[in-house]
Amino acid sequence: MNLSTVALLCWIFSNNVTIEANSESVIAAESAVPVVAGSEFVTFKEGGETNVTDDFGNKSIYPEWSWDNVRKWVAIRRDVQFDRDQIAALAAQDIVMIEKTTGWKTYGSVEVGTLETAKAIKRVNPHVTVLFYLNSMVHYGGYLANENFKNEWSMRNPRRGGDYYKWRGKYLSYDHTNLEFREWWIQRALDMVAHDEIDGIFIDAIVKAVLTNLPVKNHDKAYFATATELRERFPEGKLLIGNALRVGRTSDGNLKHLKYLDGSYLENWQSPKPWQMKKTLELMSTALKQGRMIMLTAEPNHHDEGELNRLTSLDDRYKYVGRPRFIGFTLGFFLLIVEPNAYFSYRTGVDARPKVKCVFDNTRFEAITRKLGKPAGEMVQEGGHVFSREFEYLKVRVNLVTMEGVLTVKDDKGEEL
Repeated sequence: MNLSTVALLCWIFSNNVTIEANSESVIAAESAVPVVAGSEFVTFKEGGETNVTDDFGNKSIYPEWSWDNVRKWVAIRRDVQFDRDQIAALAAQDIVMIEKTTGWKTYGSVEVGTLETAKAIKRVNPHVTVLFYLNSMVHYGGYLANENFKNEWSMRNPRRGGDYYKWRGKYLSYDHTNLEFREWWIQRALDMVAHDEIDGIFIDAIVKAVLTNLPVKNHDKAYFATATELRERFPEGKLLIGNALRVGRTSDGNLKHLKYLDGSYLENWQSPKPWQMKKTLELMSTALKQGRMIMLTAEPNHHDEGELNRLTSLDDRYKYVGRPRFIGFTLGFFLLIVEPNAYFSYRTGVDARPKVKCVFDNTRFEAITRKLGKPAGEMVQEGGHVFSREFEYLKVRVNLVTMEGVLTVKDDKGEEL
């Protein structure tokens, strides 16, 4: 037995780590090692570490957070007024991000629709954090602010004779090198957070704003300047969250955007490449350890999409996607890195129109609402791409290759049920 093995065994015994042999795999004790989360990334390596509060002097107020159970967030939209049951479901979440198109058919604009939805949610539960959706690059319709938008501010594509550069061939693209546009965009955010019912702004499509193949040179730097100015002018106590972190987009996973953001939403993180998902774990952990928020979105895994779509009852859809096999991996993945200020959303979509029958209410899944408790330590890499972590009332084991997760419930004495 070499010295490294002795050191490893000392760590195992001192931390009460249990190595199991079961039907899934036989893991040698020597292969189980604690993961140093964030080892692949250095936060804010360009210019050194910063703290949003210190830099801008406008302390953000994060939502209340606890280890009681998984903390929940949801993104949602409906082009007409939400019904009473939907408002009740939204009021049961910790964070609600109200998406584009919301309420414009009922109230005449997305701004008014978002504000009225926020008011309705807070009448039921004033502690819910409500975020207004603001796209960094895509010019969507339905907004009152569009009355003052000038098409000349839009990005043009010189490779196509100077025609407008459009997303999906139909949406105008913003150009952050235009200073008039920049002021218009910033003011949209400031106007919304001036309302007491709006707790912050969610900036979408940051990954688009920093693409290197855009027809405007150095657009990534121009967007960063816009966002930094927004932060400098942001009112105290309000949150600024963005769709920023993404493994593979840049060498730092877009961590530098946490210089002005309070946290990041993550989507499209599942990958056939297990090493890439491991880097996503490290990326999220790095952000959390720097005091930033993480809002992970997840969808069912290993399910039959055809079978799901054939279910005509929304209740049956909740029961179906709530099966352990379908929710185990994505929730387990999140639990490997969960720390204060981390939030989870499990859904089949964001469209709340009844005919669509989207699943979005996290409170209807026992796997999310059951007791969690504090962790015994960091996640452990058992061998290969198998990771585990233990909490007071739950044990998590995730395989990044098969994309399977096992959530084992423990009783009040810490014994597995």
